[in-house]
Amino acid sequence: MLAVVASLCVAACNTVAPNRLSLADTAQLRFTGIEVRTAGATLNWSEGEDEYLRSRNLSLTNPALVQTPEARAAIRDRAGQRLETALERALASRPEGTRPTRLVVTLLRVDIPSAVLRVIGSGHPTIRATIEIVDARTGAVLTVYSGDYGMQIAGQGVLGVVVDGALTAGGMDDLFDRTAHDFARRFKNWLAAGA
Repeated sequence: MLAVVASLCVAACNTVAPNRLSLADTAQLRFTGIEVRTAGATLNWSEGEDEYLRSRNLSLTNPALVQTPEARAAIRDRAGQRLETALERALASRPEGTRPTRLVVTLLRVDIPSAVLRVIGSGHPTIRATIEIVDARTGAVLTVYSGDYGMQIAGQGVLGVVVDGALTAGGMDDLFDRTAHDFARRFKNWLAAGA
């Protein structure tokens, strides 16, 4: 109950920039590509770090191995790829217009608390990014989606972490993907409000 109240309070403080396009102009958008920029993103994503270490057959017990510039860039890039996939999936069912545009996504922050942090009741997964809708012909920025983030309620305490783990093991998306899908869903709803 406390977690739900906290998430509602955070959501109430969240101010999303309005869509500068008219209803008709928004309906005419046809997305021809998505570029995700990750260079300045802040990441707190232990599962992503573990995935990087496993992919290179490195020890999971040496935290210094994920602090190199190469490791940080690889982990940021993986986060960007997964966010791009979530956006592609969310926008696949959107009716296409005739004006070719592309999305330029700047990933700002990924915070996916580890199981250890969630056992002690510390936080819920969030992803924050901005999205510029850019005219594919002229390169002009038509409108910007900013100020919002994806968020998921994650299991807190030992029981919550065990349940989340069982759901993921059973084929459900992991916390990163669930949070990325929430961000993508919010963006699609923002577009629909202007279409």
